[in-house]
Amino acid sequence: MRTVESEIGAILTGTISAITQRSIFNRLGPLAARPVSQLSSADRQTVLSELESSVRLFARRNSAELIAASARALGVDGVGGPAAGATAGAAGTAATAGGTTASAKKLPIEQEKDIATARLEAWSEAVRIGLSKFTSVKVATAVSELARNIVFYAGRGTVELRVVRDDKGTSGLQIVATDQGPGIPPAKLEEIWAGTYKSQRGMGKGLVAVKKLVDEFQLDTAAGKGTTVTCLFRGER
Repeated sequence: MRTVESEIGAILTGTISAITQRSIFNRLGPLAARPVSQLSSADRQTVLSELESSVRLFARRNSAELIAASARALGVDGVGGPAAGATAGAAGTAATAGGTTASAKKLPIEQEKDIATARLEAWSEAVRIGLSKFTSVKVATAVSELARNIVFYAGRGTVELRVVRDDKGTSGLQIVATDQGPGIPPAKLEEIWAGTYKSQRGMGKGLVAVKKLVDEFQLDTAAGKGTTVTCLFRGER
């Protein structure tokens, strides 16, 4: 069966790494597993739009050739369609009444390989919305630390990437890391912020590092109720 993933994967292999391809197909959600022959015209344009955005980011030297080959495989006449900012599948639209949240995607975090995927997704999203290279690296680092804490201390959870815009239209990226783990007792949390708490895997250092990286930071936790970390990276005005 000629699915989107099998057809596009064959084109990207050798140019774009397997983990990056996985990130791309995760973005496409259910469309990645759908047979090419069953795609609607709108589906084909959606897939091509996501591919164009990712390929231009990760394979700049021969991006035009890869995009053209992908368009042929998808049966799209011409390259273009929706703007590169339009995403599908896991990247759902989540507009609010105030227009502050442009889009959001939720990534499952259950095992160590999900840490690398989340880091790549976060960096890619930061670059896509126009955050600086320096800020994009900070985004990736923060998400990596948060995902690492989920895997090693809670077992499973999610990292949500939310593109937000302020009243002047400047894009930023909000990160929400949530788990249903044991939570952090108040005494231990005090030690973490004081810099005196140490664990074998470095949870305290990770949270402190994230807090220093972001523009806004909030932690909600209680023993037996899990932990949610919400942080924001603002775009340049």
